[in-house]
Amino acid sequence: MIKPALAIVLTSLFIAGCASNTTRDNYQEASFELCNTEVDIYSVSDDGRVRIVCSDGSKFALNSEETLETMRDINIDYCDGEGLGKFSESRRYYSFKCKSGTLLSISK
Repeated sequence: MIKPALAIVLTSLFIAGCASNTTRDNYQEASFELCNTEVDIYSVSDDGRVRIVCSDGSKFALNSEETLETMRDINIDYCDGEGLGKFSESRRYYSFKCKSGTLLSISK
């Protein structure tokens, strides 16, 4: 009886570990897209916030994967994929600066 129970516990832990790695992998991949350069620091805090510091000094703090997807879309649609230099989010607007220097604010 102990061996099947142990197998179930180990399998559960393995699956849980893989699930969290997928989210982390998505953030890491996106960080390279958003920086469009090397990533110096990538961290995930206990509260789930992701912090990214690019080698050119750009910094981002993400609250959720939803925000990450928005940043990816903005990078492609407004910055032609060259990367973001700054990004902030309010209740009604996204404000951002493309690496080219273009500074924009769009409504949500």
